[in-house]
Amino acid sequence: MMATTSGTAATATRWSPGLANRSDISSSTTSSSVKLTARRASRFARSAAPRGVAGINASPVAATSSPPSIGRGTVSAHLRGGGRRRGEASAPVCAVSEPATPTASAAEAESDGSQYTQQGEHTFDLPELTASSRENRFDLIVVGCGPAGLSAADRASSKGLRVALVDPRPLAVWRNNYGVWVDEFEALGLSDCFNKVWPKAKVIIDDENPDGIGLDRPYAQVNRIALKNKLLGRCLDQGVVFASCAVESVTHEKGGSILALKGGVDGAANGQSVHSKMVLDATGHARKLVEFERDFTPGYQAAFGIMCETEEPHGFPLDTMLFMDWRDQHLDDQKKEANNDHPTFLYAMPFTSRKIFFEETSLVERPGLEFDDLKVKLQQRLESLGIKVKRVDEEEYCLIPMGGVLPTLPQRVLGVGGTAGMVHPSTGFMVSKTLLSVRLLVDSLAHELQGGEAIDGATGAAAASGGAAEVDADAIAEKVWRSIWPDDELRMRTFMCFGAETLMELDIKGTRQFFETFFQMGEDIWGGFLSWRIQPTGLVKLGAVLFFKFSNYMRFNFVWSALPFMASFIKNFATADNSFNSGKWGGMELQKVKGGEKLPGQGPIPRPDAPSSLYNLENPTAEPITSSPLDFTELVGGDINTPRIASTLRPDREWIEFQQRKVFQDQSPIVDILEPLNSGDTLDALVVGAGPAGLAIAAEMAQRGISVGLIAPDTPFVNNYGVWLDEFKELGLEHCLLHRYDDALVWFNDADPPGGIPLGRGYGQVCRRRLREELLGRCKRAGVKYAPGLVDTLVHGDADKGELSVVTGTLSYEEEKDSGEDAAAAGGVTRSAAFEVSAKIVVCSTGHNRDMLQYEEGRAPGWQTAYGIEVKMPGHPFPPDKAVFMDFRQSDPEVPENEDPENDLGVWRVPSFLYVLPVDKDTVFIEETCLVARVQVPFDELKRRLYRRLSRMGLSVEKENIVEEEASWIPLGGTPPVSPQRTLAYGAAAGLVHPASGYSIVNSLRRAPKFAEAVVSGLEANGSVGAAEQGWDVLWGDEQRRQVGFYQFGMELLMSLRIEQMRNFFTTFFSLPVPLYAGFLSNDLSSAKLVQFALTCFMLGNWELRALLLTHLASAGAGVRLGEAYAYPILKAAGVRQRGVRGGDGVGQGKATHRKKPPQEPSFSSFARDLFSAEEQGMMPGFQAKDWWAVGSGDQGASKDDGDGNDREGDEGGSGGGDGGVAGEAQSLAVVGTVVGAAAGAVAGSDVGTMSLNMARVARSARGDQGSMAYWSNGNAAMVVTSAVRRTGLTAVDLYGQERKKFLPAALMSIAGPQVVPPHLTGEMPGDVGWDPLQMGAQRDIMKMREREIIHGRWAMLATVGVLVPEVCAKLSIFGSPGQHWWNTAVVWPASGVGVPDLTYLGETIPWGLAWLPIIHLPLFFVAELLRTGYYKLEAFEDLDRMYPGGKLFDPLGIGRDVGEEDLNILKTIEIQHSRLAMVASFGIIVEAVMWGAGPLDFLP
Repeated sequence: MMATTSGTAATATRWSPGLANRSDISSSTTSSSVKLTARRASRFARSAAPRGVAGINASPVAATSSPPSIGRGTVSAHLRGGGRRRGEASAPVCAVSEPATPTASAAEAESDGSQYTQQGEHTFDLPELTASSRENRFDLIVVGCGPAGLSAADRASSKGLRVALVDPRPLAVWRNNYGVWVDEFEALGLSDCFNKVWPKAKVIIDDENPDGIGLDRPYAQVNRIALKNKLLGRCLDQGVVFASCAVESVTHEKGGSILALKGGVDGAANGQSVHSKMVLDATGHARKLVEFERDFTPGYQAAFGIMCETEEPHGFPLDTMLFMDWRDQHLDDQKKEANNDHPTFLYAMPFTSRKIFFEETSLVERPGLEFDDLKVKLQQRLESLGIKVKRVDEEEYCLIPMGGVLPTLPQRVLGVGGTAGMVHPSTGFMVSKTLLSVRLLVDSLAHELQGGEAIDGATGAAAASGGAAEVDADAIAEKVWRSIWPDDELRMRTFMCFGAETLMELDIKGTRQFFETFFQMGEDIWGGFLSWRIQPTGLVKLGAVLFFKFSNYMRFNFVWSALPFMASFIKNFATADNSFNSGKWGGMELQKVKGGEKLPGQGPIPRPDAPSSLYNLENPTAEPITSSPLDFTELVGGDINTPRIASTLRPDREWIEFQQRKVFQDQSPIVDILEPLNSGDTLDALVVGAGPAGLAIAAEMAQRGISVGLIAPDTPFVNNYGVWLDEFKELGLEHCLLHRYDDALVWFNDADPPGGIPLGRGYGQVCRRRLREELLGRCKRAGVKYAPGLVDTLVHGDADKGELSVVTGTLSYEEEKDSGEDAAAAGGVTRSAAFEVSAKIVVCSTGHNRDMLQYEEGRAPGWQTAYGIEVKMPGHPFPPDKAVFMDFRQSDPEVPENEDPENDLGVWRVPSFLYVLPVDKDTVFIEETCLVARVQVPFDELKRRLYRRLSRMGLSVEKENIVEEEASWIPLGGTPPVSPQRTLAYGAAAGLVHPASGYSIVNSLRRAPKFAEAVVSGLEANGSVGAAEQGWDVLWGDEQRRQVGFYQFGMELLMSLRIEQMRNFFTTFFSLPVPLYAGFLSNDLSSAKLVQFALTCFMLGNWELRALLLTHLASAGAGVRLGEAYAYPILKAAGVRQRGVRGGDGVGQGKATHRKKPPQEPSFSSFARDLFSAEEQGMMPGFQAKDWWAVGSGDQGASKDDGDGNDREGDEGGSGGGDGGVAGEAQSLAVVGTVVGAAAGAVAGSDVGTMSLNMARVARSARGDQGSMAYWSNGNAAMVVTSAVRRTGLTAVDLYGQERKKFLPAALMSIAGPQVVPPHLTGEMPGDVGWDPLQMGAQRDIMKMREREIIHGRWAMLATVGVLVPEVCAKLSIFGSPGQHWWNTAVVWPASGVGVPDLTYLGETIPWGLAWLPIIHLPLFFVAELLRTGYYKLEAFEDLDRMYPGGKLFDPLGIGRDVGEEDLNILKTIEIQHSRLAMVASFGIIVEAVMWGAGPLDFLP
């Protein structure tokens, strides 16, 4: 508990003995080496410890790590044969103590504290292990050279026993810092081993009482160097020999044991054995040799500490050690909430005014808290205290098993220290208990080895008898175990285990009240308990006094927490048994694992080859813990790993240029493969672009007998493509795969297994060279010709006159084989020549370039961006036979939410995930990907996230090991091309990128034959007009529009989700039947199947996901667009023009297109405009806020000129492209840089949460024209705020009160006079426009009437939707058939007249149709009516508003949950207006059906 720790309670490595550390410690000492004998050194130790009463020590068997700047002495051991050798120790060996004065001297306060730094080395000449045999056994072999083992060797050798000590590194410096009560160490004769003494201690319970409770008991830190030197020196003087190796195994015989050794210098000990009468395991919590009869299930005390120097005086009194500080007001909301269930406290040792030891400690938890959580808590605590750390001299990681079962009693191997259960189960103290138990153990052992006669001195009978005397080792072991664990000790330990289990159940309030009561008792009680010296009767008294002094609250909680363990406690306490059960109710209840609450985005991310937690290891303390992923030095040194404002990032256009201009020498130039296309040639088809889609469609058309040419820059394929194995097999392209993976893994959150969740579907990485060679080979065999160059203009001739399309541009030839457009700059010589080619049809396959095509007007696209590296990483943790498809474990912490809805701006970090393709066991491709965002997440931000994620996984990237960097940029969704138009398109240019996933390559390759067939057939039948019509019909026919409309609906949903919502969605998505989710990703689902997909998602998802889907569907944007896509055939047949479609674009009309003056804004220009708008509205790169959808919808324009024209027309799905993408937005980006640069000064030094929130607040005053609606999210559901609330300009004043808008215009109202409005209509109710000509509200209870009106209106709105949906489904033959109507229900009996009849609707049979009526419909209506009329009441509903109850049950979408009072009143008005409209519509629908038997859509053809 009070462990001033350095590392884990872990000790030895595998079979390596020793209580403390077993890792190499590299150090250097700045002081000169002063060699003294251990005895002489002890004379220089000054002991002036204040007087005190009995206490206890802290033994945080732990590991220590020091920053690289802190030097340490190298540990060295010199083994020599023969007799005893005196040890020589280098400085510092003198114990440093404090004078017995109440306060420190001024000189000491101002010192640098170097005298307290425990650095040094042990340079003793150790005698080697001597020979042994069955006839010449050692009396005792001690395994482990920690405090317990070395003390046992000292005690035993002082009794004259022949002793050997085995440890791989017996002279290693102990890692642990030990804090002890002074009186306890004085009683052990170790008062000369103090490093610092504090006359008193203090406990602070809460923030209301900062003065705390004083403890008048001196406390000290042990000088670990001096203590080990003292024990080593005595061992050497008393004849102990040493073996610098580990123990492989132990074999027991009747008269002794045989230890098999291993290791040593150059493996010298391998195969050697040593004989001994008794063996003592002192390996600490590693528990190497002792046996346990039951599973070891302790709680864990975890602590992170630093020995540091502060910039200014820290303010802690130098004469007081801070024992516990339970305050938590300094924590942020998330940490404070976690601290409520898993409390931690501060433990502090001030050495000088600027040198101090801080430690954040979790008393006991199962499993223990993560070290990174403790680091963040400590950082927040120091920040609140105004303490700035100048330098961290030492970091300490403490993990102590507390409680659990004891070793099997008795057994042949003896145990002492942590391996024998001597950690205080309630506090973690161990050192004093261990050293005291060593005396009992050794004294008992010496007595038994002498046949019951005690041995005094080194020349007793044992020495005289040598090792030849036969002993009954089993009998001796039983008696020795009994001496250290008598009945009273077992009872005390049971009581303490019971206390530990109870403490683990208490929250922060209960913990505080417990310790407040505990430390206000007499020192004899609390001191005796902490010192493990209180007897069983005293423990009973302790429990009674505690219960008496507790408050009623504490009594109840204490009993409630203790009750599940009471039966096991009473049994073991009464019988002094060793079987206390830490499971609730004797293990009969499934125990909830209580672990540390981690802040998302902080702490370690488990590697795929690691257990999910340190605490999932069989023994997490078996190995030293010397670090955790979060760097505390950087944490306290400033704002680390924080996103930067856009002006400080590398412009994304430079990243895109870098991606486009990659050179791969293994990909041959196209001019070396295909026949040349010459200027003046006439073709049937000309394809512009030479990416995968362009090459595929050129080959397919040429294979059908027409002449095809290809124009594009001669560049390689530069993107990494990942594909599903089954899809590439169907395409016959399996030979083009570079790597095949048996499965793909996903992680949705930190609770998922460390090895990931397998999808059960093979994945593959495409070999760019092989795929390019395959497609070029097809083109070559089909006779495709090629010209390297850029198209400048495209002029379509008059199709009615049979005129061709003419393409002009510039050809580029390079004398050296340089790929890319900057060949000249790279040293090559580029020659240019103009060209002109004529063709019947032109197909643009220019990727994301939008230069040669016309697109519909409308919404902007979303953006998928990714930054990846292929890197040499020997021994990386990713299985070579598995791909990582999505790892959504968070790389960064989320921005805290504001609980005040009025001020919550809804800022959140755009989610991103890890994507991994292992190359081999030593090389891997890793990529951080943003699936989709409204404003592009910059590549530098993704790079930062990737490196932070890898750091949290414990993986490092060396720059020289990076094989390749990749920057992938994909516009998703957006408006489709105008269809039909004269210029055809294919691939990404034609909108074949999956709007919800970014996939395009498989879809482009798979659809190429069908598209080519349609184009060639149309060309042969009706020339260029027929080719265009049939080609566009294949790409954007009615069914394709419905499919893409659905995918874009999904994309817009994903854009609105926060990380938790994204995880929720994909958890449901990948739990769907494989044909559904695989078909969705592969673009294989028909529009009807997509509806089935949506319904299945709705059924399998939780209520939060259902709310998201329903709200998104009901939105005035995405929902309407989805409806338009599915109703496209009807709208087209009715002659209703689609919104945004340009007129006058008939395929027969000739049009000229100039690449440098494209018909619409280029893709990258669109992004630049969005970036400008986002920065203007105050959003950080990589973040979104409430009005995320409105970003970029203003009129900020961007130049459409391409500048130097150095663009490219490849079809690289992720490379972006287009003239605007490369150089066309310099002016816009310059403006953005100016805006962001001006903002940089205001946000410099802020943390990410504050920065984002401050910037988001600017949005309130910076909104431009944001369209008719906006989406926003409060973290629970995607909400819709309609134009009536935000965009119409109406306020509550317009809708309520005397000045509200009336049913007549203002001009007519002034003529009619105010009397036209009945006096009972005062404008207090929503929707009151002053209209009640029959004066019905004056004659009856107007509120009752309003209640009925709104209830009928809500039913009418449902009814209207319930009529229109089946009418549309029947009209489109999605469900039912044309001619069926909403009232067409029937009960169909079996032909035999016997059996259960079927219920049909719209002519379709409804499964279990008749069962729905009595089982669901009637009971629900019956109960609802009883509740409505008041015949039946529920207590939960009694206080609800009858018209606007709200809450999760009546407002599951949260429409009114997080809006202000004014917006809520406006929403009420909107509802009643829609209700009235729906009632009129329902009435008209019913009249139409009754009078004419017609449905509401029958007017459509």
